Amino acid sequence: MKLKTKYFIDKFIYFSLVIVCLSICLYPLYKGLAITLLLISILTSYLSKKNNYNFNIWNYNLLIIGLYFLYTIGIFYSYDKKEALFDLEVKLPLILLPLIFIFIPKKFITRQKLWYYFIAVIIGFVTYVFYAFGMGISKAITNSLPIIPEISYVNLAGQPSYFALIGAISSILIYKVPLMELFKLKVKLNYFIKGATLLIIMIFFLFLNSTSGLFLISFASIYIILDLYLFEKKKILTLYPLILITAFYTLAFNFDSFNNRYEYYANTELKTEKKTGSQRKFINLNAHKILIQSSLFGVGTGDVKSTLNKFYLDNGANFGKYFNAHNQYLQTNIALGFIGLCLLFIVFLFPIIKMLREKEFFLLTIFILIGFSFLFESMLEKNMGTYFFALIYVLSNSYLYKED
Repeated sequence: MKLKTKYFIDKFIYFSLVIVCLSICLYPLYKGLAITLLLISILTSYLSKKNNYNFNIWNYNLLIIGLYFLYTIGIFYSYDKKEALFDLEVKLPLILLPLIFIFIPKKFITRQKLWYYFIAVIIGFVTYVFYAFGMGISKAITNSLPIIPEISYVNLAGQPSYFALIGAISSILIYKVPLMELFKLKVKLNYFIKGATLLIIMIFFLFLNSTSGLFLISFASIYIILDLYLFEKKKILTLYPLILITAFYTLAFNFDSFNNRYEYYANTELKTEKKTGSQRKFINLNAHKILIQSSLFGVGTGDVKSTLNKFYLDNGANFGKYFNAHNQYLQTNIALGFIGLCLLFIVFLFPIIKMLREKEFFLLTIFILIGFSFLFESMLEKNMGTYFFALIYVLSNSYLYKED
């Protein structure tokens, strides 16, 4: 009976971890339920003493706990306490996920198990892609509308930059995942699954029409091509991602919706319409002023919104409603000052140094993609961005510290 109980508890923990990874593209409620399920599974194991615990006290996951702690301190010198508490709620995954991983039994975060979790991330994203296309096509047919507009840009994804980051990282993960070793697949089936998944992701990016997404998928494709050609020495296979990215560029630049969007952002003239494009251009042109005016500790966790709104008005820009900085580095700098900005850089720097030493270039590429996305979006100001960042961060660092 004890062996059956232990088997059930082990499966419960493993199942819960997979659900956490699958839920990235779901609504915050489901992400919260997934984390709760994982907490219950670990607590059950701990109380029943069915697993030996050797806590994973030190790794770079503690850095994002430190970042969350800094945001917590920022409450005390914020005027708007309600906004500060809401911000901490949004950023809760930054402390929950790394703390949970400290208490997960080590046998559940071996490199083999971590690959299963990475696969769950890919499956969750691809499932969302089919859902998004399906909903768009269904809406077009039901309302007798053209299909293409219903499956592109905003209609395809309400937060295109966020989904672009998830998609680009998924492309790297599906390329690197050792499917043959994990599932005893034949070579042809392995190539078919990887090739088909990369094709689905490319099609998604084609209709996503996200400007930052163009750079993200391009960088991910360049990494895959270089790794295949220089390190794996599979020169023939290099042709597949090369053909995909060539076809992607050819089709993307012939889409009027993409060309219009690209030209809008490429135009440096500040327009008066109340859109995120105008606000992004304003931020890009005035980022130096924000940095110059920043203090050592910032304005506090809850006063970023009022500070940004005042900054817009003081510099002759009225967007009619609040827009965040669309740049996580600036957003953190406003809230926590140069101390917070330095810690955010350290959050990336320390793991990247270890990745270079360990020659884990696929993880390095993932971190570069995240860092690049932070230039165009305040990723940690929304639940999806915070959850995805925290999850990929703890999985990547756990992988770095494992040798089996």
